[in-house]
Amino acid sequence: MKNLIIVLSAACAAVAGYFGVRHFTHRDLGFTSARKYARNLAKTLLHTELTAAREAGATSATTSE
Repeated sequence: MKNLIIVLSAACAAVAGYFGVRHFTHRDLGFTSARKYARNLAKTLLHTELTAAREAGATSATTSE
C-alpha cells in the first residue's frame, strides 16, 4: 500500500511539473503530434458514426453534428 501511494504521488508530481513547465514556458513540449492525431481520430470516428446512422435511415433530427 505504501508503494502504491509513492507511485501515485510521483505520477501526480510528474504531471503537475509537466503542466507547470508548459504553462511558464508557453511551449507544448513535444505532444502536438499526439494531440493532432487524437483529434483527427475523434473526427474520423464521429464522421463514420454519423454517416452510418444516415445510411441506416436515421433522420437528421436524431443525428446532429
